[in-house]
Amino acid sequence: MKTVPSFSACLLSIATFAMASASFAATPGTDNADESAYAAGWSGGSNGGTGFRGWNLVLDGQGDAGGFFIGDSKKTGAADINTNSRSFGMFGHDKAKSTDAYRSFDSPLDVGQSFSVEIQVNFRDGNKGFDLRSSDEKAIFNLNVGADDYTVHLAATGAGSIGTDYSNNTVFNLVFTQTSAAGGTWTLTRSGGFSKTVSGTYNGVAAGFKFYAAGTTDVPENALSFNSLAITGKK
Repeated sequence: MKTVPSFSACLLSIATFAMASASFAATPGTDNADESAYAAGWSGGSNGGTGFRGWNLVLDGQGDAGGFFIGDSKKTGAADINTNSRSFGMFGHDKAKSTDAYRSFDSPLDVGQSFSVEIQVNFRDGNKGFDLRSSDEKAIFNLNVGADDYTVHLAATGAGSIGTDYSNNTVFNLVFTQTSAAGGTWTLTRSGGFSKTVSGTYNGVAAGFKFYAAGTTDVPENALSFNSLAITGKK
């Protein structure tokens, strides 16, 4: 005889499934360069704030051609994105193959969750920028600053130049929202000298990111600064 599960057993199964699904969402939280984890500097394995795994900092270069630091974003002749005069900073000059800072969320974004960050740049030679990455470590969105341009790559929609107008205090606020298991939306708001907002969609599930810098001339204005990382939405 076929056994039909009781109504209460079905409710228990649904609740268990919901709890298991929720456990795979990223933990809402924030991080900034003024967190106590960076009091002695920004190094591999350091992990401030909530909702993120530790940093993986990779320098592929020669000597001091690339590096990572905590400092005042205004010292690059650019905008103030600081928390108590502190932002994350990195550089990769012409002798450095690449300077990369990787980080994952503690779990991939769930539907309805968002990740945001502020990025500041001044000079535009070489290449510097940001990748949003999936759980298989593939870039699913890229913002690149180089060749006197600011360009979005890899996005499902909205990719292309966002305008070549130069300003020494350019700030980009990026917001990514996971709208389904197949992808999400992105919004980029530029401020500082010139104002512009562009948006589009990306494919995949956001699970982390990478900042990079390489091939720039050896001047402070070529540093890439960022701060105010945040994961929002229910877990």
